[in-house]
Amino acid sequence: MRSPITLSFPLCLTLAITGILFGNLPGSDTNRVSAEERSPREVVATTSQGKQLTLTLQNLENSRGYQYCELVFNYGEKGSDIYSTSPLAPADLKWWNNLDLEQLAKEFGAKSVYKNGPQWWSMDEVGVLGSAPINVGGTEMIFGAHLPPGTLEAPKYKVFNPAKTQNLLWKKGKPVYQLVDPQGHTYILQGHKIPEKQLASLGDKFQKLPQGWQYQVVKLDQDLVMNLTPDAPIPSVQDEFNQIYIRIPE
Repeated sequence: MRSPITLSFPLCLTLAITGILFGNLPGSDTNRVSAEERSPREVVATTSQGKQLTLTLQNLENSRGYQYCELVFNYGEKGSDIYSTSPLAPADLKWWNNLDLEQLAKEFGAKSVYKNGPQWWSMDEVGVLGSAPINVGGTEMIFGAHLPPGTLEAPKYKVFNPAKTQNLLWKKGKPVYQLVDPQGHTYILQGHKIPEKQLASLGDKFQKLPQGWQYQVVKLDQDLVMNLTPDAPIPSVQDEFNQIYIRIPE
């Protein structure tokens, strides 16, 4: 049996091929844009097996601390398909720990299946594109994306530009967790694999943070809204704990 690998891309990062940020920054309410105005309500996606699925915008309120799991079905040169338990139901860890990945690969005609997670959302509300519920290994998941080969490979602390269709809200007064690069760009944590109680002191645990990079925890004085659409790349960074941060527009 092939040893599982650690994957770092949450579904929030893999819902399209290009993306752009919209919305207000902390300290400004004037640019807040509703999800309905900026994000498509429905798209048609094609799986690695050539099946077409309709993806609709699915919203999850009170998402901060919501634990979810993802499965990555590897089809080799055909790319990969991503399935997630979010936003259908919080992760069932008993189910997760007892998954037969080889059997799943055979059932879906994949070369292999990898686990990504469990992890938690860091934002207070999230909207993602997903299919109707699909039975995967005995539980319901959504199909969220088909990715070309090599899309899931990203070096640590190197800015890359994935894309997605997604609506994100971090509420004022709540803590957010950020990386700041040497040029002063700020990246906000999306999904985290480190438990929330440990995020405040995560800065003390970094062993590979490059010179000039900083980790910080701040409380927002205004809502931070990001409505993402597939129109331009989104600068993103992965840390040594396989967690993804996206750049806050300036």
